[in-house]
Amino acid sequence: MVVTDMDSAADTATLHATLVERARALTPRIRERAAHTEALRAVPHESIDEIVAAGLGGRILAPRRFGGDELSLDTMYEVSLELGRACASTAWCAALLPHDAHMVGFFPQTAQEAVWMDGPDACIAASLAPAATVQKVDGGYRLTGRHGFASGVDHASWVIVSGLIKDGGRPANHHFLVKPGGYTVDDDWFAAGMRGTGSKTIVIDDVFVPEGFVLAAAALVAGDGPGREVNHGPLYRQPLALHAGLTFLGPMMGTALDAYDYFVEWARGRAQTAGSEIVQEAVARTAADLELSQLSVRRILAAARTSGSLELADRAEILRDYNRVAELLTESVDRLFGLSGTSGFKETSPMQQKWRDIHMMASHVSFTRANFQHYGRMVLGLERDPKLVVF
Repeated sequence: MVVTDMDSAADTATLHATLVERARALTPRIRERAAHTEALRAVPHESIDEIVAAGLGGRILAPRRFGGDELSLDTMYEVSLELGRACASTAWCAALLPHDAHMVGFFPQTAQEAVWMDGPDACIAASLAPAATVQKVDGGYRLTGRHGFASGVDHASWVIVSGLIKDGGRPANHHFLVKPGGYTVDDDWFAAGMRGTGSKTIVIDDVFVPEGFVLAAAALVAGDGPGREVNHGPLYRQPLALHAGLTFLGPMMGTALDAYDYFVEWARGRAQTAGSEIVQEAVARTAADLELSQLSVRRILAAARTSGSLELADRAEILRDYNRVAELLTESVDRLFGLSGTSGFKETSPMQQKWRDIHMMASHVSFTRANFQHYGRMVLGLERDPKLVVF
């Protein structure tokens, strides 16, 4: 039997649909644990175990040669959107499982083999700001530093941390894979929103990282890491601009969609509220914003599937749209929360948690104003800003 590209595409589409349906099936249990997740300040292990067992963890974007599914970014996005309807914090950490596995696919082969020696379900957490003090030694580097906002670190084995390597010219940021046992975790995550992400601080104290476990940040930005020598699929040639913000838009989208559904159901049960012209206009405006946001994301994903490369102009447009989608989602939840009355502030109301969570998600570094600057500079005929190093 000859397997054609059409057969392969059909199998991929079937697997994608299966995984999204599995995520949808998990949402009732995830929703039941939402309050516990927030109180625990971390995703419960039973939730992570269910997500991984359902095939919704790192294997979604892990290379096939290690037993991964090597699907497109659509699957990561759709799965986290469904989980985001139930619990933003759980969806956030669930999205980071394939996202961080995807990053490992850019590292040298030695690092990939170490992480996935026991299969594609290894859980990884990351903190990519260059906080480590880095010293070059024979065969690698010694690192010391505190690396904050490491979402999902409680259920991780390997971690990725970052620091500047000074080698003659301008210091350059690099990412370092640290093996299990090479770090500790400082339980310092106390936040107003996204309380359940367990975004604690990774502590590295004079740890050796071999040369083969290091990736230049610039390679990840360009989608041109050494991992492409062994991972030949398009997934490992896609620039950071495409997949970084997308990771967090899935949970944001799910949260906003669920806030809309909850508000509409609540308002229907209140004749005075439903009869308000202000409420009617807000519902219509929010529905349009949510639909436009989804169309924008899916347009980008469709273009990424058919494009062999993403030039700077493409990246600028993607970052522009991701930022605007994040704004529309935040504005949507704000609009509905503002019309929820005093009852919306009750701890028992899902609206107050969604309001806190959507603002916390929108504050992520993936949605900085610089994302608009890239596109504006390009349209206005200005050169690329060398200070904006992640573009």
